[in-house]
Amino acid sequence: MATEREILKALEGLPPAVLEEIKDFITLLKEKKGLRRPPLTGKALARKQVAAITKWAGRDLGPGFSGRDHDEVLYGSGR
Repeated sequence: MATEREILKALEGLPPAVLEEIKDFITLLKEKKGLRRPPLTGKALARKQVAAITKWAGRDLGPGFSGRDHDEVLYGSGR
């Protein structure tokens, strides 16, 4: 994967017409590939977090999963 520095170095010395084409291409990529979802909030965020924690824990967390349970899964017991 190219770094920003490598990309900028590759652009040095190119004619303005080519730079304009590159700019258009970048805009197209952002529109097609860079679509971003709105941030999750509320219940959707909580469901996603519990699913990730369950995966990390490797077990069923059961009903009544709380913040303390979350910390135990992430950091181990005794914290």
